[in-house]
Amino acid sequence: MRVLALGALWVPYIRDNWFDAIRHVLGDDVVCVNAGPLLASKEKHAGQPEGYHSAYIYDLLRREKFDYLFFYHDWIFGDFPDAFFEKVRLAGVKTVAFHPDDEPEHWYARNATYDHHFDLVASHSTAGVARRHADGWGERAMYLPWGYNSRTCYAIPDTEKRYDVVFIGKHKVNDNQGQVHVEDGAQREQVLVRLADACERRGWVFRVFGYGWEQHPQLKQYAGGVPSQEEMVRIYNETRVVFNPAWSSDGNPNAVQTKLRHFEVPGCGAFQITNENPELAELFKRDEEVVFYTTDEDLLEKVEKYVADDVSRNAIAAAGHQRALSEHTLDHRVSSLFQHACSVFPPSAQRNAKPAKFRTIHVQDAAALLQLRHDMDNNPALFENADWIHLIGGEFYSIKTDYAVLAPFFRGCPEQILAVSTFFDFTGLASNPLQPKLMESDGCVLVEDVDVKSFDLPLLNTQGGRFLGVGLEEHACLLVNYIAPRSRIVELVDAYISGAIEAVHQLEAVQTGRIVTELLLTVPEGYEFSTLGVKNAKYVKRLRHLLPRFVAMKQRVVIYGISGMGEAALKLAEQAPGLNLVGVVDRSLNVASFQGIPVLKPTQLQDVRADVIILASGSSGPSIYASIAHLEAMTCILPLYDLNHPVWSVVN
Repeated sequence: MRVLALGALWVPYIRDNWFDAIRHVLGDDVVCVNAGPLLASKEKHAGQPEGYHSAYIYDLLRREKFDYLFFYHDWIFGDFPDAFFEKVRLAGVKTVAFHPDDEPEHWYARNATYDHHFDLVASHSTAGVARRHADGWGERAMYLPWGYNSRTCYAIPDTEKRYDVVFIGKHKVNDNQGQVHVEDGAQREQVLVRLADACERRGWVFRVFGYGWEQHPQLKQYAGGVPSQEEMVRIYNETRVVFNPAWSSDGNPNAVQTKLRHFEVPGCGAFQITNENPELAELFKRDEEVVFYTTDEDLLEKVEKYVADDVSRNAIAAAGHQRALSEHTLDHRVSSLFQHACSVFPPSAQRNAKPAKFRTIHVQDAAALLQLRHDMDNNPALFENADWIHLIGGEFYSIKTDYAVLAPFFRGCPEQILAVSTFFDFTGLASNPLQPKLMESDGCVLVEDVDVKSFDLPLLNTQGGRFLGVGLEEHACLLVNYIAPRSRIVELVDAYISGAIEAVHQLEAVQTGRIVTELLLTVPEGYEFSTLGVKNAKYVKRLRHLLPRFVAMKQRVVIYGISGMGEAALKLAEQAPGLNLVGVVDRSLNVASFQGIPVLKPTQLQDVRADVIILASGSSGPSIYASIAHLEAMTCILPLYDLNHPVWSVVN
């Protein structure tokens, strides 16, 4: 069995949970791909049915046999067009998805729009699975509850309790004033305020951790900041009672949802109390492994009981931990998913031959490279246990490498130096580091010959940048973008020591097109995010110019599309005081409003009589434009995916 796994790995909860388990369980049978670098330059290909992100996956499928494409649906559900999945299937690859949020109505309605992309859908929601079974999915829809990563969530024995009651989760609002709640934010906030008051009266130590609580008028005094994964584990271990409710996004207090944290809390050996949840009660024994409450009064009574009763609380926490560890890890879930996939769609791909052995060395500067060359002369056996050597040259905040995508080249070009690509971005740009938005990224993919003039900051360390490399006035070759077989590592090092770009070109490296390294850099002193110019998209510049004009002319504006370019357009709209944004359109929205803006159906556009429609969809942009083009005599339609469209000559 061979699996190609694709997901938004720039999001920590996706990378560190499902994908960590996939790597651990499937090992060399899986190739994991971060969609982030593929989508970072998506606007360059906007208006094309399929861009770089699709082409990259096609090349992986052409060069290597896979049985399944595992598509982690969250965050990227609308970024790959129908044609992408049709071509994947045509290549004989079955498409498999896991829906981490699928509770009817809101989440299920969103996901159902895209379900035709998949041959098999796994859902955490029993109700979501029942809906699909009713629609005839049969064994192609399976119930797969959330789980937790036992390598990153764990009990710390004999930890002293610092907190009586703790809640961990973000303040679910869409504006800085905390006035527009999203998902189950209103229910969550109401019960937390009552719980905080009760703790205050009893002298208990109460804390809320997560993004945004420092802005809440009543709960900010209890805000503990945004914990890292390691800090979260310690907090759970240091808490007597973890308050851990969850509802679906429909605003119905009886519509509950089972989530990741329901498993992380017992995974850390902590006691949790949550709102009544029949689905969760099938996974953990009621009052023996988890405690449920029905009303606010019931909650306060039970919290008071278990804060004081150490024996009962510890027994429930220990039993919950044992259940989680023995039945509910994400390793269990990955195994179950692919066992089921194999039973429905038997695999045929064979495991590759013995995987290559790598040696990755971080070389900070030219002096370190010279020292390495000296060490190679003095110790001929320095790399005897490695088939391939990768020298990462430069000074970076963090480094991640994954060589699995190179397997066909290791087999086909065993004596050739390989040219690879590197994705780099800057640290500290995300407003919420636990849920970073791709639009907050300022990164890009660096290929073999880098066009240095396309950057507003220096790249090479000889010019004040962070990368070790050689270059001319217009182009540079970065050391990080080459991987050498053991037999040719001396040639590679000597080429870079020479300082001549011609010496690197003479190596005649095989261009792979594969992204192998992901780097984080600190923002250089004197540069601001908005002026770095790495991804200063032209459509952003145009909107910045036009939005104030729309305000001055009191024009009614609709934004069509909320992800990718749409997310950027909405952010720019927030920064345009007085803009009359009368609606948003997106097929993933099944609610009345989004960020306080009315949600419209495409059929309502004519009645709304907007002056301007900002068409912010990328790959689906042309088909959407064709469907609303009849409005052009009444409404100015601005396609962000096509900046050469004649309408831009008119409005500019």
